[in-house]
Amino acid sequence: MLISREVMPRLGREVRRSAAAGWAAAAVFLAFWLPYNNGLRLEPVVAIGSLLALCGVERAVATRRVLPLTLALLAAAFTVAATPTGFIAVAPFLVALRPLVRLVRQHLTVSGRAAVLGPILGAGLLVLVVCFADQTLAGVLEASRVRTEIGPNLSWFQEPMRYEELFSNLPDGALARRFPVLLLLLCLGTTGVVLLRRGRIPGAGLGPSRRLIGTAGVSLVLLALTPTKWTHHFGALASIGAALAALTALATSSSVLRSARNRWWFLSGLLVILAMSSTGPNAPWYVSQYGVPWYDKPPSIHGIQASTLLIVGAVLAGLIAVIEGFRHEPGTVSPSGPPSGPPPQPQRRNGRRRALLIGSAPLAVFCGLLVCAEVGAMAKAIVKQRHGYSMGAANIAEITGHNCNLTDAVLVEADRRAGALNPLRTKLLADIPLQRGFDTNRSPLAQALASSPPAESNGSGTSDAEQNSRADGQAPSTRGDRIPKPGTDGSNPVDKPPIGLGGAEIPIWSSFSPDSPGTGILRSTWYALPAAASQGTAPVVVSVAGKLSPTTPLIAEFAQRTDRGFRVVDHLQIGGRATADGPGWRDYRLGLAGRASAQADAVRVVATDADVTDDGWLAFSAPRVPVLSSLTDLVAPTPPVFLDWPVGFVHPCVRPFAIHNGIAEIPQYRLLPDKMLSDQSKAWSSAEAGGPLGWLQILATQQEVPTYLKENWDTDWGKLMVIQPRVPDAEAPALTTGTAVRSGWWSPGPLRSGGQTAEISQLGR
Repeated sequence: MLISREVMPRLGREVRRSAAAGWAAAAVFLAFWLPYNNGLRLEPVVAIGSLLALCGVERAVATRRVLPLTLALLAAAFTVAATPTGFIAVAPFLVALRPLVRLVRQHLTVSGRAAVLGPILGAGLLVLVVCFADQTLAGVLEASRVRTEIGPNLSWFQEPMRYEELFSNLPDGALARRFPVLLLLLCLGTTGVVLLRRGRIPGAGLGPSRRLIGTAGVSLVLLALTPTKWTHHFGALASIGAALAALTALATSSSVLRSARNRWWFLSGLLVILAMSSTGPNAPWYVSQYGVPWYDKPPSIHGIQASTLLIVGAVLAGLIAVIEGFRHEPGTVSPSGPPSGPPPQPQRRNGRRRALLIGSAPLAVFCGLLVCAEVGAMAKAIVKQRHGYSMGAANIAEITGHNCNLTDAVLVEADRRAGALNPLRTKLLADIPLQRGFDTNRSPLAQALASSPPAESNGSGTSDAEQNSRADGQAPSTRGDRIPKPGTDGSNPVDKPPIGLGGAEIPIWSSFSPDSPGTGILRSTWYALPAAASQGTAPVVVSVAGKLSPTTPLIAEFAQRTDRGFRVVDHLQIGGRATADGPGWRDYRLGLAGRASAQADAVRVVATDADVTDDGWLAFSAPRVPVLSSLTDLVAPTPPVFLDWPVGFVHPCVRPFAIHNGIAEIPQYRLLPDKMLSDQSKAWSSAEAGGPLGWLQILATQQEVPTYLKENWDTDWGKLMVIQPRVPDAEAPALTTGTAVRSGWWSPGPLRSGGQTAEISQLGR
């Protein structure tokens, strides 16, 4: 409403009366809003606040009144206070500084300083009352100092990092995020060139059009002054970009660009930025990408990249522009002399409207198609994930009734032993278990520790080997297969099997040999498959350690029981996506829905170790079908939970642990995001950054509980950790509270910040 009722009328009568320009502005606004401003961040506040400031400034210049100026100052002040990105709300004042100063001087001459400057200063400084309603100046300064030291805190000359992320293959550089920013730059360049070449944009007011173009350019400069460089800050430019699109529609119409050559060049430029945008994946951020087509790669049609088709279209449009330039080269005279007849008549109103309609068509059509594609991709995800989880379905469920979003879709395996399968009796020779070279219920780590050679005492009563095993959690073997040591590069070292594996219920087998390169073959007994596996409500899970390769294959065979024994109906080679990296213990999850194995009622595993290299060993467990329960029943709504960023966005029913009088409640559980975000999000809560991990690592231990995303068993949604206090029966501290009146400058002392900037990835935000 503000764009169509306030900004567009200031651009000129033709823009105000044109539905085509309005559609172009609406399409560009949605192209910005959908990928950037559909969450709870403050960019929508900045987009609205900066638009209010622009409207107030334009109304003040048009009416020569101070009241719109004070309202614009009020909106800009609260926008700046909301977030550093809000500095772009200052851009309209900087661009219109000259007419605003002239306006204030005129009123000062008539009404005096107090009557004019009082309301202006009051509107600009009223935000201070809100900012310091519950905090002191010393507290604000100390918080700013700590945030600056911890970071991320980047200088203005590092602004290219934001655009570098915009062209990455991560969700920060997704197709939907690239296009509106590149379109804003194209519109800014097009209107600027037309304005500089012709002195004005015919049909648009000279002052308002110059100020709008200047506001867009200055906003990009002010954005460089913000201390963080994430791409989602571009969402603050949604309103300015939409208004600039309406002006661009007029600037590229045939009534302004009389040369068809220039209009074809603009279309070619529009196709080029579409092609550049299409080189990025169609990847919404975090869990929003579940079920979305092309979430992990650039869009393609039958193997042909969409960017290739678009760049071909851009080349064709450029060739037409060149041909038009040769056909109607400006300044040439016809061989037959000057044209005869009456001079051309001025273009009528209907003709100008038609020209504006044609000029705005490329903007409106391409932006509209992109918006429809974004909505269609989310709709397809809802259909594809109708039995699992999708962000769109979760949002619809929230509108229609109570919903806990991702929490409802996560299933928890509280006890691995509860999913143990019953062994079946066999009659035929081919069904009898075979085991050669594999040890039963012997952990590779235990074998390596037992085979470590004795070492001389170091004088402290313990050997060097014992100290090394205590420090690393394992001792390296000097013979046979080799156990990797824990590393600092995110590797998964071999440790003891997870709780619940091993023993008679879920046995484990290992080909690890401390004396020689272990080789062998194993064919397990047949296990009965429960209905949950064949119905697709639970996966078949096999835990594996070591290396899976062509020389160490692990195969799950599925069969149906008959009077003559077992008839194999499907073979599934275990591999692909796992819950962790090798060679340590990790789970491989096999969903049977839609496969021939869904008709099976028995399963067994067949393993071969023909690898004689040091790391060519294999360990695995018997298959299990986990007994699952909802995460909502476990963690919502009463138990205190430690939510890593950005988990809180998709777990609205979970209660974060409380902090009262400076004393933190010990959480019972911890929720982490997926692996791509988890490694970086830990930096926000680390001890170096002043986060809760500093005291949580001292007070408690954490144990991961197996979890599954409904119907998407191998999808990495995140992790659930059970927090176990080291002293469960510790007494609560005795608090003595009181009140004291202090000056706003008073501080009890500086906060500990480590004096160094934490390394936080662009993914961590």
